[in-house]
Amino acid sequence: MTRISACIWADGWAEEAARFYASLFPDASIGETAYFSKEGFEHHGQSEGSVMVVELTLGGQAFTLLNGGAMFTPNPAMSFFVFINDKAEINRLWTALIDGGKARMELGSYPWCEHYGWVEDRFGVSWQLMMADPGALEQVIVPALMFTQGAAGKAEEAMARYGEVLGGFRPVEVSHYPPGTGANEGLLMHGQYKIAGQAVIAFDSPMDHGFGFTPGQSLQVYPAGQAETDRIWDALTHVPEAEQCGWLCDAYGLSWQVIPDGATGYINGPDPAGRARARQAMFAMKKLDIAALKAAYEG
Repeated sequence: MTRISACIWADGWAEEAARFYASLFPDASIGETAYFSKEGFEHHGQSEGSVMVVELTLGGQAFTLLNGGAMFTPNPAMSFFVFINDKAEINRLWTALIDGGKARMELGSYPWCEHYGWVEDRFGVSWQLMMADPGALEQVIVPALMFTQGAAGKAEEAMARYGEVLGGFRPVEVSHYPPGTGANEGLLMHGQYKIAGQAVIAFDSPMDHGFGFTPGQSLQVYPAGQAETDRIWDALTHVPEAEQCGWLCDAYGLSWQVIPDGATGYINGPDPAGRARARQAMFAMKKLDIAALKAAYEG
């Protein structure tokens, strides 16, 4: 199965956010931190030695926080459900997350949950706090995709497609808007899925929210080898002009990073000269080429 993680585009605050989230959420750990080098400055525009990416795990969900500059920002088209069956703990998280942020749905009682709130934190990242057990999702924190703008009505199609491409699809719990709900009628109200072993939530929203999917938040996959990388890339990519450095945009507007196993060993490798050569090679690529990265690293 192909591993999946969530990437959040930051503007210099990746390390600060990683420490903040790790202090709040259960089962949290900060992994590797990589730094910008002078190579590729014309692409990334970041100071040499500043933090490039921070790897993070929260509640069973892997994250990458990427300092990419001000070009993109997170928005609620991708949010993160937090399932904790403890009212006091939900209250604690809400208090911490709303400090400097804002409520998208106030914390309180709703027909679908006794205690729920949707909060956008000070970094612009959205969290949906729900007093409930994770159940069959088996993760405390789960990425949620809102299919809106031109993608509204395509959530179920997208989930099935992702499962087909990434190696596994299992609906866990699916509900649709009932008759009499106007433009929403029949659309996906809330869908919980396992895709290649990864828990994902999806829902449709035909309202004009003023936002949709952008590279400000993306999903990362880590195929085993070049052949699998090629297959996934070819199956997902839909917008040629969005292809760069392993990034692509699919038919629903969602951004992905297809990162073959072993590639980061060259891009962030221990040899400074080899790492610089590999990064320079990467910045010229669209789909990542493991053999080319290896050759550049080894000189």
